[in-house]
Amino acid sequence: MARPLFSQGWLRRNMTTVGPIVAAIAIIVGFQAVNPFFLSHDGMITLVYAMSYFLIAACGLTFVVMMGSFDFSVVSLLKLAALLCVLYMDKLGFLVIPLALIISTGLGFINGLFVARFNVPSFMATLGVSVVVEGAALYLSKGFLHIIYNETFRSLATTFIAGLPSIFYWAIGIWLISTFIAIYTPFGRRTYAVGGNLIGAGLSGINVERHRIYVFMLSGFLAGLAGVLYMAQLGGGSMLIGADMPIPLFASVVAGGTALTGGVGGPHRTLLGVIIITWIQAGMLMLAIGRDTQMIVFGLIALGMSVATIDRKRIKIIK
Repeated sequence: MARPLFSQGWLRRNMTTVGPIVAAIAIIVGFQAVNPFFLSHDGMITLVYAMSYFLIAACGLTFVVMMGSFDFSVVSLLKLAALLCVLYMDKLGFLVIPLALIISTGLGFINGLFVARFNVPSFMATLGVSVVVEGAALYLSKGFLHIIYNETFRSLATTFIAGLPSIFYWAIGIWLISTFIAIYTPFGRRTYAVGGNLIGAGLSGINVERHRIYVFMLSGFLAGLAGVLYMAQLGGGSMLIGADMPIPLFASVVAGGTALTGGVGGPHRTLLGVIIITWIQAGMLMLAIGRDTQMIVFGLIALGMSVATIDRKRIKIIK
């Protein structure tokens, strides 16, 4: 009797790869059937704008999750970098961009220091840093909406090249670099090793403490870069920047197939997760579905993909 091409065992082993691809195709076909505008030229531009800065931040978060940790400060660092650009562009000019990136990377270093050196759980350390950053952002912005008028700065994200805005090329470039780092460099292999077995990684000669700090710094840098390009794209913002972003951001990482237990996945899969989440969000907005329903959908996606990707062999159940 001939064996089926795709057995149940094969599907189970490859669910984290097959699942996101099938989901992305289903979402595209479904929304296009409901709304023919979805894949029109203007619709595609809307989708590209929605996913580009989001993909950059998600790539940084993916490295942290690959390592088996969490970073709840990503959105706050994105917000701070964006506000620094809009508040100080007139005073500092383009020097505000490296300043914003240095600050966001430095805050990533603080995250890593708390986690690696002082053994604070990553969710607690990054949540604490997030609260501090939110306070600093509120102090700087005074809670008001701020607009940036520097067209040269805006052109970093809004210049059209071959029919697509320049922020798309920034995002794809960062994604390609992140994928190369994760798969083909010692840094990426160390990240997988730390996420796969923290103690084993240390015994194999990896400086686990230093590497964890570097990963959080990378996450902070990419969050800052996403914030700079977000401000270039939108041209203004307030304390509400990224208010509804944390759940979709984590959902995009796990929807792409990166396991919360670490050691599995990577930025190459996060692209699919970002397409799934941002295109669902854009599609629901086009259909006038409320934010409350969107948050429920994203939460369910995050829970479902967490169950599908988690490595149960590494979870000890305490009865």
